[in-house]
Amino acid sequence: MLLALSPAPASAANRRPGGLSALQTCSSTYIYARANYKFVSAVINESGGPLRARADSWGAWEDFGVATYNGKYVFYSWAAGLYVSANISGAGGGALQATASSVGPWEQFTIEGTSDGWYAIKSAANSKYVTANISGGNNGALRASADKVGTWERFDLFFSC
Repeated sequence: MLLALSPAPASAANRRPGGLSALQTCSSTYIYARANYKFVSAVINESGGPLRARADSWGAWEDFGVATYNGKYVFYSWAAGLYVSANISGAGGGALQATASSVGPWEQFTIEGTSDGWYAIKSAANSKYVTANISGGNNGALRASADKVGTWERFDLFFSC
C-alpha cells in the first residue's frame, strides 16, 4: 500500500517549516545527519538498500516521502520505490533499509525534537533511536540501536509538503 505521496522538486524543499506539526504528509523530505553533516541516502545499488549518511547534497537517492500512519511516521524511498524498515531481526541489528513494499511495525517511527533544535528518530519496532554510525568502516550506516540521544542520533529534516 503506497500512502498518498508524490515527489516534489528538490528546489521546493524548506527547513522544517512550522516544525514537526507541519510534517504530516510530505512528498519530498531530506534527512541530514548531525554526526557527519551529510544527507541520508538509500543506497539502492547495495544489497538490502541500506540507509547511510553519506551525501554532500541531495539528489534522487536522498529523496524520501514521509507520511503519518497510525500515529507514527513512515519513510518511503522514491529511488528504491520501497518503505524504510528498521531490520530488528537477529542479524539485522536495527539497520535501516529501503526494502518494504508495505507498512508494518518495522516501518513505523516517531520523531522527537531535541533541546538544541535537531530531531531524534525512534523505531517503533524496538524503541531504539536511529544512529548514524560514522566509526570505522560503517560509512554513516543508519541503525535503530541507541538507547539515548547523543550527537550521532540527531538529524534535521528538509521537506516540501
